[in-house]
Order: sequence, then C-alpha cells, then structure tokens
Amino acid sequence: MPNLNILILVIEDDKYMNETLCDVLESEGYNVESALNALDAINKIKHSGNKYHILVLDYNLQFLSGINGLDIFEIARKQDPEVKGVLITAYGRERDLREKAYSMGISSFINKPFMITDLVETIDEIARDSGVKQSDKMKV
Repeated sequence: MPNLNILILVIEDDKYMNETLCDVLESEGYNVESALNALDAINKIKHSGNKYHILVLDYNLQFLSGINGLDIFEIARKQDPEVKGVLITAYGRERDLREKAYSMGISSFINKPFMITDLVETIDEIARDSGVKQSDKMKV
C-alpha cells in the first residue's frame, strides 16, 4: 500500500481521462487533486498551499496557447524542487521531447495509449523511491 501522505496533482484536459486517472489513483490509496487545464494547474501549484509530491502531466494541454505539461512542471519545480513528474503524451516517440523532459527532471515518460496499470506501477515506484517523510505531510 502506498504512502498515504503523498499528494498527486493530475493535470489532464480530457475530462474523462482526468476522472479515470484520479479514481484509479485514489483507489490505490493516494490523495489526488485534479486540474482540467493549464491555468487551473498553475493556480493550484502556486496558491493552494498544498505540497504536491507527484504531478501527472499531459503534455498537450488545450485552452492556454503555448503552455504544455513541461511548462507546468517547470513552474512546479520553482515552487518545490523536490516535486516529481510523470509526463503522459501521444508524442512520446519524439526523441527530442523525451530528452527535454528527462533533462528537466521528469521522473517517467508514458506514451498514450497506455495501460492504467503501467501508470499505477510508475506512481508506486516514484512514491517508494521519493522517501516522503512524515514531516513532509501534505497541507490540507
């Protein structure tokens, strides 16, 4: 069972995919919040007062021209350099994008379409490896 102190922010603009990811991660014992667009994600990262441990980021986000999942991850890293990121994208076969994501500190890169179990295993691994301590409990 994962560390229940871990708070995940799912940033996915497809409402049904967003809900599915949140439901699955919650059923695995994680605390999960979601953002359906870049602006909502940025506001939550900067102003919610919560310490997000892992971000699940869709690369291609609609509704805010020029902003993608890596841009949001960069903003989050400025707030908390320890935050981990999982990038999910249909553009995963593009080598330059993968290299850029890893160079920015993305922990894992998942190609769409993917098996939900792959995402859960990835999150579990990051949670185990991140060593979130009791003192790092999320603010609520």
